[in-house]
Amino acid sequence: MIRNHIKIAWRNLLKNSTYSLINIIGLTIGLAACLAVTTVVIDESSYDRFWTKKDQIFRVNTINTRDGELLEKRDYAISGTNIALKDFPEVESIATIDQFDTYFSFRNIMGEGTKTKVIQTTPSFLDIFDVEITSGSPNNLVEGTPNIVISESLVKRFFNGSNPVGEIIRDLPSYSNEPNEYLITGIFKDIPENTHLRGQVIYLRKPIKEVLNKQQFGFVQNYYVSLKYDVDKTKFEAKFNNWYSNYTEAEHPDKFELQPLQDIYLKSDFAGNQTYKGSAQKLYILGAIAILLLVIACINYINLTTARASHKMQETGVRKVLGAERFQLISQYLAESGLFFLISGILAFVIYQLSLPGIVSYIDHPLALTFSNSALLFLCAISSIFVLSILTGLYPALLISRINPLASLRKKFRSSGTGQTQFVRKGLVIFQFSISLVVLIAMIVVNQQVTLLKSKDIGFDASNLLSIKYNTWQNKGESFKDELLKSPFIEKASITSWLPSFGGGSMMRRVESPDNTGIEVEICYMFADTDLAETLGLEIEKGRFLSNDFGGDALPQSFYVEMDSVKKAELEKRPSLITAQAAKLLKVDQLNVANKDLEAMPVGIVSNFNNENLRTSAKPIVIQADKNPDRGSLLMRIKPGSEEKVIAKINELWKEFYPYKLLEINNVSDLLQKQYDAETKLLQFFSFFSALSLFLAALGVFGLIVQVTEQRVKEIGIRKVLGASVQSIVMLFSKDFLKTIAVAIIIAIPIGWYAMQEWLQDYAHRIEIKWWVFGLAASVVIGIAMLTVGIQSAKKAFINPAKSLKTE
Repeated sequence: MIRNHIKIAWRNLLKNSTYSLINIIGLTIGLAACLAVTTVVIDESSYDRFWTKKDQIFRVNTINTRDGELLEKRDYAISGTNIALKDFPEVESIATIDQFDTYFSFRNIMGEGTKTKVIQTTPSFLDIFDVEITSGSPNNLVEGTPNIVISESLVKRFFNGSNPVGEIIRDLPSYSNEPNEYLITGIFKDIPENTHLRGQVIYLRKPIKEVLNKQQFGFVQNYYVSLKYDVDKTKFEAKFNNWYSNYTEAEHPDKFELQPLQDIYLKSDFAGNQTYKGSAQKLYILGAIAILLLVIACINYINLTTARASHKMQETGVRKVLGAERFQLISQYLAESGLFFLISGILAFVIYQLSLPGIVSYIDHPLALTFSNSALLFLCAISSIFVLSILTGLYPALLISRINPLASLRKKFRSSGTGQTQFVRKGLVIFQFSISLVVLIAMIVVNQQVTLLKSKDIGFDASNLLSIKYNTWQNKGESFKDELLKSPFIEKASITSWLPSFGGGSMMRRVESPDNTGIEVEICYMFADTDLAETLGLEIEKGRFLSNDFGGDALPQSFYVEMDSVKKAELEKRPSLITAQAAKLLKVDQLNVANKDLEAMPVGIVSNFNNENLRTSAKPIVIQADKNPDRGSLLMRIKPGSEEKVIAKINELWKEFYPYKLLEINNVSDLLQKQYDAETKLLQFFSFFSALSLFLAALGVFGLIVQVTEQRVKEIGIRKVLGASVQSIVMLFSKDFLKTIAVAIIIAIPIGWYAMQEWLQDYAHRIEIKWWVFGLAASVVIGIAMLTVGIQSAKKAFINPAKSLKTE
C-alpha cells in the first residue's frame, strides 16, 4: 500500500508541475534557511559544554552596589581574591586566566611572526579544564624561561610532524625591548572552537604572590574557580560574600558572583575584558526568524493544497464509492506531503552544504557542530523534517478526505472551499504577511540605527587619523615622534594611553555630584603627551591647550617614582584639560584653580567628544599630560590622500628605531566602524531574511491567485463578454487580497514598533522610529502582493473569452 501511495503521489506531482514547483521552491528555501540558522544557534548554544567539570566551574565576577542598587558588574576581581577563596573547603581549585593575541616566530626568522591566540594562566588551568596533553609534562614548570604549551595544529603547521617539546621559540614583542624567548614544555590536543577560552598557545606561569587589600585596592584579574562536586553554588556564594563584607574595611564592599561556565559566552554583555562573547538576545532573534521562515513555507504548502481541493474531489468521491476508507485517503495525501518534503529536504541539504563557508565567514569562526559533521544532528534534522511533513500535510488531508462522495461526483463541492476553510486560509496568509512586515520593519529600523552609529558626530574628526598599536617606547618615543613630524604629510602626533575605540579612558574615578548629594558621577581620565587634544582636533572653548611651553603641564616619568605626600599634593594641582560636560557637571567656573573633586587644576575647557562607542552616553573627561611617555599608542593626523606615503615612512623609521618590535598600524575610522560589526551583521541578517520572507509570501500569493483565476476563468470570460475591462477584473481579484494584507498590516505594525523600541533601549544614542517606517514597510508588502496578483489576473483577463467559454 505504501508503494502504491508513493507512485500516485509521484504522478500527481508531475501532473501538476506548476503547483509542485511552487511548493518545492518554498519548502526548499524554508528548510535550507532553517538548517543554516539552526546551525548557528546550536553552535552558539554549545559553548563550553564539552568540559568534564562544566557544572562545577565558575568565573568570579565583581558586583559594585550602592544602597542595594547595582552600579557596575565586572568580569574580574581584585587581586588576592584567589587567596581568600582557597581557604574555603568548598573550593577544589582556582586559576587566573588572561587572553590575548601575540605574534610568535615559530621558524625563528627575524621580523616574521604568526598571529596566535594565547591563554595566559597557572598550571591549575590544565586540571580544571581537563586539557588533553599529548606530549610533555607542562605541569612541572621549568625555571628561567617562560613555559608554553602549543596545540597539535601548530605542531603540524610549523614543525613538520617532529616533536618540538624542549625547543625555544621567540615572539615579536610589543612591550619588551627585544624578542622574548619561550620554552615549549608540552603539546595539547586542539581545544574546540565552541569555547570562550580559545587558544593555540597556553602560557603557564607561577601564581603571582598577592595580598587581599582591605580597602579593595589592587590589580584586577580574571579568576575561574572549580567547586567540589556536591557544593551548592548559591549557598557558597552567600557564604563567601558574608565573609568578605566582614573582612573589608571599604565603605561600600563589593560583592562577588559565581557565573556558571556555560553562561559566560552568551550572558556577558557587561564583560569588557572578555575576548569572545555572544548575545543571548541575538540568538533568540536568529532562532525565531528561522522558525518563522519555515512556518511561512509550510503555510504556503497548506494554502496551495487546500486551494486545489476541488481538483481532487472527483478522485476522492470515486475512491470512496469503491470502498476506500478515510484512513486510506489520509495516508495517500500524507504520502504526497512526505514526497514534497523529501525532495525539498534533499535540495535544502545541498544548499545548506554549499552555504557553510558563507556561514563561517558571517560568524567569523569555524563551526564546531553542523548537520554535516554530527550524525546525531543529521538524524534529528531528518526526523524533524519527517514530523513536519506529517503535521503540515495533516490539515489538508483531513479536509479533502471528508468530502461527501455524492456531492463530489455532482461537482457540488465549492471550488473556493467552505467558509471555515476560507477563514483558515486567509488567517494563514495574514500570518505570513504579518511576519514579513515585522521583519521588514526591523530591517529598516536596524539600518537607520547603524547609519546613525556610523555617521553621528563624535566630537572629533576620525578621518585622516592613523594609530600605532600600544607599545613601550624605550625612552625613544619623543624622538620617533619628532622624526615622523618632519614628514610634510603628518600634521600632528601624540603618544597616548587612550585610543579611540579602546575603552573610555586610562582611569576612572567617581566623584559626588554637586547638584545631587549621594549621587556619584564617573569621570574618565586620559594620559598622553601635551599634543593629544590638538591631534584629535578638539576645539578650545575656554582657556588654553596643554603645552610644553608651560613647564608644569607635563610631568616627567621620574615624578611617579617613590610617591610621597608632597608629590600627592602636587598631583592635585596638576594642569589639566576638561571637557565642557565635565565643567558643567562639576560647576567649574574658574580656570587655573585646583579642583579637589577632580584632583586636578583645569587650565582649559575643550569641546565634548565621545570617548566610547555610541551604545553608551559620553562621560566627563579629564586630559593630563606626561613628558615623553614610555607606554602608549601613537596617534597621527595626516594630510588627506597621503596614507600610503605616511605608512611607508612609518615602516622605514620603525625598522631604524625598533627592529625587533611588532608594528601594527590602523586607520582610526576603521577601528571606530569595527565597534559596530555586531549591528552591521544583524542588519545583513535582517536584510537577507526580509527578502526571503517576502519572496516566500509572494510565492504563496502567486500560487493562490493562479488557482483562483483558473477556477474562475469562465467567470472572467463572461465578464469580458458583458463589457468588463481588464482593470476592473484585476481589481476584482486584488481587493480580497488587499483586505487580507490590510489586516496583516494592522497586526504587524504594533508588534514591530514594540519589538524595535525594546531593542533600541540598549543604545544611549538611538533613532526615533518615525511613522514613515511603517508606511514604507506596508507599501513594499502591498506593492509586492498586488504586483503578483495583478500580473497573474491580468494574464487571465487578456485571454480571448471565446477560448474560455468554448466548452459551455
